[in-house]
Amino acid sequence: MSNSDLLAEAREAFEQAAEAEADNRKEALDDLRFARLSDQWPASIVQQRQREGRPCLTINRMPAFIRQVVNDARHNKPSIKVHPADSTADVETEEIFNGLIRHIEYSSPADVAYDTATECAVSMGWGYFSIDFG
Repeated sequence: MSNSDLLAEAREAFEQAAEAEADNRKEALDDLRFARLSDQWPASIVQQRQREGRPCLTINRMPAFIRQVVNDARHNKPSIKVHPADSTADVETEEIFNGLIRHIEYSSPADVAYDTATECAVSMGWGYFSIDFG
């Protein structure tokens, strides 16, 4: 398979994934604007109220609820733990992976990644982080 074929296949896969996730991403951005930016009025109503000289009051209570959930997660620190999948799995390999993960958590800003992922999950529906063993 040539590089151009590989790139064409990757572009097609990306377009399919982007199309499948478009509605979820749009809704997530709406949720994020609502919760974090206090963008809680539809644009047409804002324009109408501005023409009429009426205020658009926003009392955003969402950040307090988001902080409550995120702070609960901070108090119950998540951590990654590897368990053998079945009785044929190697326990020594499990211990090595657990040691590597503990070292990565200790020597990196893993707590920031956990907190950010939690905050995003609460605010807009998903949050994630990746682990680089490299």
